[in-house]
Formats: sequence, C-alpha cells, structure tokens
Amino acid sequence: MSTRTTGVRSWGTAKRGGGDSRSGRPIPVHHVVARDGDKGLEVLRMPLEDRGETLAVFSAGWAARGYLFAEAPGGGWHVKACGPDELFSLLAGPCARVEWVALDPRPGPRGEAANVMPRERFVDYLSSSRAPSRPRGNESETIGGEVHG
Repeated sequence: MSTRTTGVRSWGTAKRGGGDSRSGRPIPVHHVVARDGDKGLEVLRMPLEDRGETLAVFSAGWAARGYLFAEAPGGGWHVKACGPDELFSLLAGPCARVEWVALDPRPGPRGEAANVMPRERFVDYLSSSRAPSRPRGNESETIGGEVHG
C-alpha cells in the first residue's frame, strides 16, 4: 500500500501562510485520512460503539500515516493536512452528519479512542485556535517597539 501526505507542517506562521496574520501566532494544522471519491473528497470516518460515525483527526502527520498503515482501508487513501478553516469546511460538507470527533485515535478495536469529543466542542476548539491573541486585563502589549497597556 502506498501512502502520501499532502502538507507536512504541524504549525505554521504568518510569514509562511499558515498563521494568523493579525497576531503572527502559529495556527495548528491537523491531519485527516482522505481520498478523492466520485463526489469529491472523501474523509475517513470510524465507527465507535454507541456513537456512530466519528471523524478521525490527528495532531501529527506521522500519527495519521501510522493509523492509515495499520488500518489499511483500501486503495487511494492519503494523509491530508488541514488548517482550522479547512476542517470547518469538512465538518460542513462531507462530514456534515458526523456528531463526534476522535483526536489521535489508535488503531485497533473500535471504541478505544482516547480523545473523543462532541463535534460542537471540537468546533469551539478550532475557533479558539484561530482567534488572535489579545492582552487581557493588566497585561501589556508591545506595538511598534513601545509597551502599551
């Protein structure tokens, strides 16, 4: 079985196009297992006991490749790197019916995913990772070399 990875960074910066240009903060990149299907991108989902289909999301490309290699769901699957906006699109499109997200699931018997969360909680997590960091309360902020706050 041949696997390929599209995108390889786990974190990007504003200078490289993977960060929040307003804050310069790195934005997390997650990975999914996907393939090009008849109706566009198909994303690997896994059945979990009592939860139905669950989207498998990985925090590192190597973890996604290991899962793909161990589970070997057939031909054409590859690891795809996704920023928060692309994950939002997947959850609104091909994974619209998915109610649960498993972060870094391990291969093996279904139902043994350590980090399973409701879809809404994962969306909240993604939303907070996109938000620019702003000083709170009495924290100071450096603007143009001068401390303000």
